Amino acid sequence: MASRFDDFIEKIPKNIHNNTRTFIGKNIAVFAPDTYVFDKPMLNKDYHFVIFHSTPPYAIIDNIGYQFKNATLLCMSPGTEITVKSLRNKSQPKYVAISIKADFMKDILNKIGCKKKIKPVISDNQYSYKTLDILEFFMQEFIYLDYPSQIMIESIETQIVIQLLRDMDLDPIANKINRSQEKSYVEQAIIYIETYYNSNITINEICNTIYISPCHFQRIFKNATNKTPYQYITEFRLNKSKEKLNEENISISEIARLCGFLSSGHFSTVFKKNEGQTPSEYRNSLKIKNK
Repeated sequence: MASRFDDFIEKIPKNIHNNTRTFIGKNIAVFAPDTYVFDKPMLNKDYHFVIFHSTPPYAIIDNIGYQFKNATLLCMSPGTEITVKSLRNKSQPKYVAISIKADFMKDILNKIGCKKKIKPVISDNQYSYKTLDILEFFMQEFIYLDYPSQIMIESIETQIVIQLLRDMDLDPIANKINRSQEKSYVEQAIIYIETYYNSNITINEICNTIYISPCHFQRIFKNATNKTPYQYITEFRLNKSKEKLNEENISISEIARLCGFLSSGHFSTVFKKNEGQTPSEYRNSLKIKNK
């Protein structure tokens, strides 16, 4: 039976397509190949997404060169042409390609009220685990059922498109919710840091506490505070150490321990790097000021 994606599939060499896991719905086709189509221009008549699970080869899209990164999401709008250049290192590629019919994408964009025009090439976003889960659900509907449910597949197709749009920050409703959620995540992280600053705090520990991925957390924290989490932790520890350096009955090594530094030597190194003087010199300067 002919599918709406036959024109795209016909461009793929048979030896590659025969080794590609292919899942074709009414509006979306998902491809999981074991290699790329090298040195052959591929014109996209529909929206074409690529999820990179490994660093991909160099590519040329509409006469512009790109070196995409691992763990990123590529979106190409209808009318773009991509040529993947041959690899010197024949490492096993890991990626998933998703074709989405242009009219289906346009319909969903209208329904969610997205007024932004999707750029010809968007390559600076990361895919989410939610996207991977929905794609897996889509593929399982074909793999485990002799007669896949068309209604179920079309429902999952809608979810796939909306989740991809969310990964690219193009869902207006999700953006409002996300901004509120992100503010809450940062606030919770700051409370955690300021409560447990004197222990060996790690990014993973914070993320496990507030239920967020480390990569996403570091991005939203930097956007909200203009500091990385580690910079914020270090700055807070230093401010606490300054308070304690004003107390003469506490040794430098004790202050280092109370403020979460690995050792008095580590404390001195970090303090001098940020303050321009050692903790002892800072304490002496306070004595002079207080006379």
